[in-house]
Amino acid sequence: MARDELLSADELSALMDAAPDRGGATPATGEARPYDLTCRVPSQDGADLPALARVTEYFCEGMGRSLTRYLGRDALVSMRGSQTREFRDFVHALPERASVRGLDLAPLTGAGVLVIEPALLFTVVESFFGGGRASQAPSNRDLTPTERRMLGKLLELLVPELQAAWAPVLPLSLGVAASDVDPLLVSLLDPAELVLVHSFEVALLGGGGEFHLALPMSTLQGVWPALRSGTQVSSGDDGAWRGAMQSRVRAVPLPLRGVVARRRSSLRQVMAFQVGDVLHCIVFG
Repeated sequence: MARDELLSADELSALMDAAPDRGGATPATGEARPYDLTCRVPSQDGADLPALARVTEYFCEGMGRSLTRYLGRDALVSMRGSQTREFRDFVHALPERASVRGLDLAPLTGAGVLVIEPALLFTVVESFFGGGRASQAPSNRDLTPTERRMLGKLLELLVPELQAAWAPVLPLSLGVAASDVDPLLVSLLDPAELVLVHSFEVALLGGGGEFHLALPMSTLQGVWPALRSGTQVSSGDDGAWRGAMQSRVRAVPLPLRGVVARRRSSLRQVMAFQVGDVLHCIVFG
């Protein structure tokens, strides 16, 4: 049975009007909307990026060992979850007084964001000095010098482990901003930028806390093939590859045509040419 016999034009129009919006404004009639056919966006939790899952696994293991050695007591770092969301939504969900640092992702373009929640910082401070469960510090005071030094030490432990975990896929040279910023006042990323947020949980005897790593999807787009396959992406200056490319380019045959000499002759003179005639020409060069 034909579709037109099942639903009338009015019924089809009513169904289309009642259909939920699947995101984004509908372009006006005749308006072109760009779409990258080569771009495949990962799933909302990055589950279709197996290499990225191994990176987070290696990072959790390495960070747990480093924190255990530093504190002198067992520390377990685990992946609490990951999700893709707009940067503004991620910022609005952060707790008060969280440490927010910009993260340089060289050689990738763009920047990430690293967030350490206050509960984690206070717990690490208590554990370092042999205390028990950390109590939440008042929200109306700044961090003490001791807490700031401990925050710096956490970053010193975290960044090398993150670089080591990424090394099998992409050698990164990470750089952390020297001071905290208010993401509501300082534009680290475009508010509408989609970011892949990895949330990590640290479990200690006296409690624990969380920290988060937000990576822009636009930054990860260039290494998605490697994150899916697990093959390493070369980011440095590959001299062997450059030499091979130069050798191949220099071996490409090129058609050349040049004018060695020129002579102006009339048609009568040309028709009178005989084999063996000597022609006097203007030589270039």
